[in-house]
Amino acid sequence: MIDLHTHSTYSDGTLAPDELIRLAECKNIKMLALTDHDTVNGIDNFLSVDTDIIKIPGVEISIDYNPGTFHLVGLLINHKNEKLRNTLDKLIEYRKERNKELLKLIEKHFNLKVDEKELKSNTDGELGRPHIAKFLVDKGVVKTTQEAFDKYLGKGCPLYIAKKRLKIDEAIEIIHSANGIAIIAHPISLNLNNNEYEPFLKKLKDIGLDGIEVFCSLHTEDDAKLFLEIAKKYNFLISAGSDFHGINKFGIDIGFTGCHKDIENFIYDNFITLLSK
Repeated sequence: MIDLHTHSTYSDGTLAPDELIRLAECKNIKMLALTDHDTVNGIDNFLSVDTDIIKIPGVEISIDYNPGTFHLVGLLINHKNEKLRNTLDKLIEYRKERNKELLKLIEKHFNLKVDEKELKSNTDGELGRPHIAKFLVDKGVVKTTQEAFDKYLGKGCPLYIAKKRLKIDEAIEIIHSANGIAIIAHPISLNLNNNEYEPFLKKLKDIGLDGIEVFCSLHTEDDAKLFLEIAKKYNFLISAGSDFHGINKFGIDIGFTGCHKDIENFIYDNFITLLSK
């Protein structure tokens, strides 16, 4: 079993990198990637864990896209690359400023005193909306984190503040500069018509996209079939990842990708080859 898309407490996951690996061991996962949102600060911790699991350093970058957004996963990156780190550090600074604005909105909207240190006690990185959602649950404002997003934190809601995102060509170039491979995450979230995915992904291929996350927790079997056909037609690298966040994304277990064993072995062998280069 493999999982090339997971999150830790360095972004909006609920397990530290070492805990993530221990859970993966229990699930007999043989290859695991850590892909926290817009940060590589957990990679040293991740790589330092003594385990037989093959560890893939990665990152997930939010992409500015009209009319919405999507995510790009960088795998096999050199997480110490200066250009990559400088870019991600700028995104972290934007996130800090956004969080300050968001906490002020919460205090004003609900007449609640917000202790930022208390909020950050459950994360090794910067605050994200899942942490805010949990805070609203703890304070009795909402019953579930999903309700918090639906009523207050989601796009178009009273507490929504857009985050800083990179342009797709910029993100691909940064991942490549760190010797990584650029893979579009859960492409079904683009919400295109089925006949629109191929030309869109072909366009991204032309500007440097390396692969497609064909198998993931968001994709149905039909979705995976569609993206597998596109990947084969345009010689995209095929990836599989759960997008595991721990309890912040209920019902998604580590290693849950929907990938068939024969294709999983194919992906595993491809990444072993890439690691040896």
